[in-house]
Amino acid sequence: MFFRSYFSFMLSFLLASILSFSAIADIELPLGVGMDTIILTNMSDVPSAVDELTASLEQQGFSIPLIINHSAAAASVGLELAPNQVIFARPSKFLEKQLLKKSMTMGLDLPLKFLVYEDSKGIIKLSVNSLGYLIDRHEIKIRDFVLRLTDKLIEQFSTTGKEGQGLITVKSSQSVEETVQALQDAISVNPATRIPLVLVYGKNKRPSPVLIVFGNPNVGTPLMQVDSRIGIDLPLKFLVWEDKEGQVNITYNNPFFLAERVDLEGQDPRLAAIANALKNIAKAGAGDNR
Repeated sequence: MFFRSYFSFMLSFLLASILSFSAIADIELPLGVGMDTIILTNMSDVPSAVDELTASLEQQGFSIPLIINHSAAAASVGLELAPNQVIFARPSKFLEKQLLKKSMTMGLDLPLKFLVYEDSKGIIKLSVNSLGYLIDRHEIKIRDFVLRLTDKLIEQFSTTGKEGQGLITVKSSQSVEETVQALQDAISVNPATRIPLVLVYGKNKRPSPVLIVFGNPNVGTPLMQVDSRIGIDLPLKFLVWEDKEGQVNITYNNPFFLAERVDLEGQDPRLAAIANALKNIAKAGAGDNR
């Protein structure tokens, strides 16, 4: 019955997120892949929208471990970016634990992300990852026969198949703790790269999965200058987790997949450089010295 309550929770939450802005939100089409976008018609600026949404999330039981101000980060390195902030919203520990039980890689998309940004016309918008996208991406199996509409729901909102999940997983020869430390050491080699959050998920029988959030505004800002929506997947992340066989893994997002979500064009050289950097950091974290 978990998924019955889970779906009810998520669907009612998404509805409540819209209604919390009163009758001032319009759904925008076309959408990014696996992404719903809401126009906040009565919001005059991004900071006010972030404050209101943060308060609404906290009232609904979410904790907010991190808010990234992408435009402020860009300004800190002398770059310009329209107002753009992403809220990391962590659900209840019970729900989080159940989701990780179903799929450990779900930790890469938890906390949930809420991107608030100003588009080129000065319109304030909110983008969130759709429910079906998360279910499909992490291959969450649903066996609650009470949910007769589950298949239709997934068919309607799901956007990625097994070959298009955008998840890269590397096996580590080290423990979770050693892998996390090695990743942080490799990330910190570049002084321009920041690690604003290291999140240890709830205790399980196996070592707890750990999410490392990191980014360099010199790298991410040019992508968001082309399409603000990619900010929902920035900063970058590594998830360190142990499977049932005791194998420690590092999972991260393929930057080309993130770009395809918003149909980002003309950035292949930059994306290739990011992909190569992620690959090398993951190798260092895994204890691969070749």
